[in-house]
Amino acid sequence: MTMRIVVGVDGSDHGNAALRWAVSEAEFHKGEILAVFAWQLPLIAVPGAFDRDEMERLCRAFVEGVVARVVTTTSVPITTLVAEGDVSASLIEAAKTADMLVLGSRGRGGFAGLKLGSVSQECAQHAACPVVIVK
Repeated sequence: MTMRIVVGVDGSDHGNAALRWAVSEAEFHKGEILAVFAWQLPLIAVPGAFDRDEMERLCRAFVEGVVARVVTTTSVPITTLVAEGDVSASLIEAAKTADMLVLGSRGRGGFAGLKLGSVSQECAQHAACPVVIVK
């Protein structure tokens, strides 16, 4: 049975470290990676202010670009997933059948003094699989 590792990707230094760690772990266990980037439309009262298809395309290009920059060589299969919705909920859902969920300790949030980000904390509390938090 192949080890399945889900990793949250957001382009932050901690997120990139988590992606590298997940790839290394998958190489060791001959596993596979699902790299997940989640997004939400901003709450705005102007109908049509955002094009959902364009956001999806931009997000897909973003996650694929991050993976390509961070993981330059590997034999591990890496699949990307763009999920629309709450970041924590999207990662928890993607990891329902995973062997491991890997996250950076902090992401792109603006609270520099925090030791652990809200997404990693939420996932650690609610994911159905073991969660590795990489600094």
